[in-house]
Amino acid sequence: MATATARPLRLEVKPKWRGGPTSRIGAALAVSALLASMASTASPAGAATLSTSARTAHIGGSVSVWAEWTSTEQQDFEAALKPFESLTGVKVNYSGKGSNMDTAIDTAVAGGSPPDVALVPDPGTVISLAKKGAIQPVGPVIGSEASNYGAAWKSLVTYNGKLYGVWFKGANKNTIWYNPAEFAAAGITAPPKTWEQLLKDAATLKAAGITPFSLCTDIGWPVADFWQNVYLKTAGAANYNKLAAHQISWESPTVTTAFNTLAQIVGNQGYLLGGTKGALSEKYPECVDKVFPKAGATPQAAMVFEGDFVVSEITGNSPNYTAGTKGKGGAACTTSVSATPCYDFFPFPAPAADQKNNSAIQGAGDVAMLLKPTPAAKALIKYLGSPQGAAIWAKAGGFTSPNKKVPLSAYPDPVTRADAQELQSATSFVFSLDDLQGSWEPSLWQDMLNFVKNPSPANIRSIQATMQKQATAALGH
Repeated sequence: MATATARPLRLEVKPKWRGGPTSRIGAALAVSALLASMASTASPAGAATLSTSARTAHIGGSVSVWAEWTSTEQQDFEAALKPFESLTGVKVNYSGKGSNMDTAIDTAVAGGSPPDVALVPDPGTVISLAKKGAIQPVGPVIGSEASNYGAAWKSLVTYNGKLYGVWFKGANKNTIWYNPAEFAAAGITAPPKTWEQLLKDAATLKAAGITPFSLCTDIGWPVADFWQNVYLKTAGAANYNKLAAHQISWESPTVTTAFNTLAQIVGNQGYLLGGTKGALSEKYPECVDKVFPKAGATPQAAMVFEGDFVVSEITGNSPNYTAGTKGKGGAACTTSVSATPCYDFFPFPAPAADQKNNSAIQGAGDVAMLLKPTPAAKALIKYLGSPQGAAIWAKAGGFTSPNKKVPLSAYPDPVTRADAQELQSATSFVFSLDDLQGSWEPSLWQDMLNFVKNPSPANIRSIQATMQKQATAALGH
């Protein structure tokens, strides 16, 4: 997949795929439980045990690490590093940089003072730094741990035939989240498997007096995510990657098809909570709360599209929420948050004529880079490529990993396990297209909002022409 330049400095905070604060099991308890399982040499199949390759000799010293995670995510990451520190004697000095991680690392590299290891949410940054010779290949460092990742993941951070990144945290955006109680109230017994069935279910919900969608719009990034999924499912992964690299014009018929397809939802005001005007005022995560409300409120819509990071918001709204289609104790799902509310997702469906594209998944992730090849830094890179640290964070919640060796049993519930399995087994994985556009990404978001305002064919053609000019100006071709 072709890459683009690093993302520009942003003033807004784009949740994108990050989990944020959670109300699940504390990181300390997760570490204790997992370390106990690691200590056993007779662990059952699927348990997270320390592999031979992850057992590193005592090294000592320290390693500086930068990533975007702060707050609860920082605590979970630091908890995941505890076994590494215990095994190696290396002190990890972590610094959370927030949503401007790409800019922070670019500035540090230019100034000659980068950290030893950095995790960035954009493979374009990895390739850009590899071209400059600012980071080291990691293939010789992680060795056999490279086989823990699918080819789609490795190709994103490969330059001149060399692997330059280790994916630690991933996100699945192939997810439409729904309230099972609302589906049941409308008589819908199973989630849709095609785009046409999704539209039929939306009509059924509307007829039952239930608004189908709470549309997240914010400053445009959730609509971009939605549109990108539609493009992937209608045009396929090969065309998606070409469009991401601007090898396809934004005035291409494939782009028109995606806009017209999504217009079947956003162009029907009865399908959107508050109609077009209401949808355009929906910030994240409030749009999620309209489907999975806090205590004292009831659902206002049945579905919301976004990545798997929405689980943090749902479970943070109430500890009563249960993953799946049964409430606590096997009770029926209810719309009452004080009773047995539930949450679940279904994979983003392709149209019936494009079912071959159902195996393609859009997502994102954080990838680790080696900037200073010290023994401590190399040891940490190898650890991040192994399943141990990822399994600890998985148990804590709000986390999925593209590492195929992280056992599904490490995830806390069946919905999260299904989500992780999709991410690990994706045969075609594509990175969020908007995050590969460089300086014109904010304009792309605004274009998507303009589409929601007026999804008519004439306006779609005008928007496509504008996007083509913006992409050409920003990317130089």
